[in-house]
Amino acid sequence: MRAAARSMTDDQLLVECKIGLDIPVMSSAFDGNLIQKIRTVKGYMRGAGVAQSLMADDRAVGIIVIGVTDLWQLNSGEIKFSPVFHMLITQLAASKEPDAP
Repeated sequence: MRAAARSMTDDQLLVECKIGLDIPVMSSAFDGNLIQKIRTVKGYMRGAGVAQSLMADDRAVGIIVIGVTDLWQLNSGEIKFSPVFHMLITQLAASKEPDAP
C-alpha cells in the first residue's frame, strides 16, 4: 500500500518508531518522550513543505521513524537531523500526490 486514506495516528506512529528503535512495543516507559519527538518531526516535515495529503504515505512514515531516531540519539545540547532525513524530506516535499496503488 503506497498511500492511506487517512493519516496514521500518533499512537500508530509510536508503534512504528518503537520497532525502528528496537524498543519493546508493549513498553510504555518512553511513550511521552517518543510522542514529543513524533510531533516535532511531523511539524518539521510540514514546515519543509510536505503536503498534509502525503503525511499518510508509507514514505512519510519511514521518514518520521528516521527523524525520531535522529532525535533519540542526540547528545546534550545538540540538535541535528541526518543528511538522509533531509534528503528524503526534500524528495517527499517535491511529490505532488501519493502514488496510486
